[in-house]
Amino acid sequence: MSLCKGTLYAEPAHQIHRRCFEHCWSEKEFSDLLSLPTTLLWMNESALLMCSHVADEMEILTFGVLPECRQKGQGQNLLQQMFEYAQKKQVSKIFLDVAEDNIPAIKLYEKMGFLKVYCRKGYYQNGKKDAFIYVKQI
Repeated sequence: MSLCKGTLYAEPAHQIHRRCFEHCWSEKEFSDLLSLPTTLLWMNESALLMCSHVADEMEILTFGVLPECRQKGQGQNLLQQMFEYAQKKQVSKIFLDVAEDNIPAIKLYEKMGFLKVYCRKGYYQNGKKDAFIYVKQI
């Protein structure tokens, strides 16, 4: 897994994302985000983690592991790579939001040191699902 920069990674990122999520981002959305200097992407053939880095904060924008590859440490590995980057760049906090019913992701985030700080009511699926906001101090 490596840090990928540039819009040439939009198509492979989209291909992974569409297999991970019911409501996936388009290739153009990935391309638009990857064209920004603040967007970072860690990816391999079966997992991706995209975040934004501005000043001393990062936010995970999307994070997914192919269903057949879950529970094998790939997600934890991607998060660890992001943490190492964050430490080198003197990031103080990393934020994310996660759907209230995404229990495997919540367990992973909590295992990796994220703390739930807020519930955003009706954030997902046209107001039908809440989002939990998590933060990790670096």
